[in-house]
Amino acid sequence: MTGMKPDINTAKSKKLRDSSDTREVTLDIRDRYENLVQNIPQAVFEIDCEGNWLYLNHSWALLSGFAVSECIGAGYSDYIHPQDRSRCRETFTKMQQGDIENCTDAFRFLASDGSYLWTEIHAAAVHTGNNQIFSIVGTINNITDRVSEEELLQANHRTLTALINDLPGMVYRCRNNPDWTMEYVSGSSLQLTGYTPEDIVNNRRLSYASMIHADDRQNVWEEVQNAIREKRRFEKVYRIITIEGNEKYVWECGKGIFSGNNELLGLEGFIIDISRNRKIEHNLRSQALYDEITGLPTPLLFTKRIDSTIKRISTQGGEAAVFIIHLDRILKTLDQLDSESINQIAINISQRLQTLTHSIDCISHLENQRWALLIENLKSQCPITEMAQHIQDLFLKPVKFGKSNIYITTSIGVTTCCNIDKSAEALLQDASHAMNRAHALGGGRFELYDPTIHNHYIASI
Repeated sequence: MTGMKPDINTAKSKKLRDSSDTREVTLDIRDRYENLVQNIPQAVFEIDCEGNWLYLNHSWALLSGFAVSECIGAGYSDYIHPQDRSRCRETFTKMQQGDIENCTDAFRFLASDGSYLWTEIHAAAVHTGNNQIFSIVGTINNITDRVSEEELLQANHRTLTALINDLPGMVYRCRNNPDWTMEYVSGSSLQLTGYTPEDIVNNRRLSYASMIHADDRQNVWEEVQNAIREKRRFEKVYRIITIEGNEKYVWECGKGIFSGNNELLGLEGFIIDISRNRKIEHNLRSQALYDEITGLPTPLLFTKRIDSTIKRISTQGGEAAVFIIHLDRILKTLDQLDSESINQIAINISQRLQTLTHSIDCISHLENQRWALLIENLKSQCPITEMAQHIQDLFLKPVKFGKSNIYITTSIGVTTCCNIDKSAEALLQDASHAMNRAHALGGGRFELYDPTIHNHYIASI
């Protein structure tokens, strides 16, 4: 039986139809991809090895304002800002030479109105079948708005930095540790301390605490810790030793930085040199022995009274005591009042304290709402514990100003004047240490200065 021969013409016809269908499918896919590339918001480009545009989509015209037809065949570098051309050419040359496969960078491109746009370019090299570089393809995205905002922020940052560095004092941010480890220090540190910010930040050369006069370090620490506990700002005058070994009086104002969950993150503040002002103030105080508001002895006269008491005890015997009284949590309230109201409160407090003293005793109003009492002939009056209780009882009733009331508790530190080898300043410092301990233990109490406890505390920090 003879088999049927295939119809050659039919086979050829089927092959042609299949080939036509394949071309139609290929053309359809190509059209879809072309339509996709033309409509994405980023400009799509292809550059030949000579640096001429081979392809640009419609988004290029929307981006630059130039027609695609007038750009094809032209050199891409003609459309790049003169200051960016060498950098762009260097990058594209590395891709053409095979040193890098792709890049992401920012360049300024020329727009048809003569302006320049900041753009972000993502580019990659295209290889031929024998692994030769054929062209460079990529996308161009307009980032002018983003760059403008960044430039504005940078300009503002430069202005703020210049302003801070020109201030007549040192701006800082530090950790709350005994070294006061600085995380940021303004350039003014050089003028204030003689040390550059690089010397101080992260204790690279020395810690800020090591610059503080040895006699003032503990007081500074205790003052700041008290302010942190009360979540208020702190102000403190103390001495530092500069790089030349000179002593300077400085005034520091700062506050704790807290997170949303009330965690202490660190401290920030401002430190200025007040040595000249301190001398002027000292001269004025030497002339004014009594406070204008309360009529009480100034701290200078109070110190002289302690010196006189020490001399009397050394020759005649007896015992006296120095009380330092801190009004707990009142500084936040005073920050919100005018000077007249603050003066009324000071007068009210001084009148209360005077009800406990005799003519031979002495009262003085110190800084940061602290008051000092010198009680003479202590044994003939009452024991220390009884006197401290009397002081606390004075503030069971609120302090009035206008129609408002302030409820106050007291942290009291006490030291005796029986040690004639100590100076008035040392006794005041001892009483202050005891007061700070009372405050650290929660306030509303008194503490008698104990050198053993004090030395243990110093060793712990």
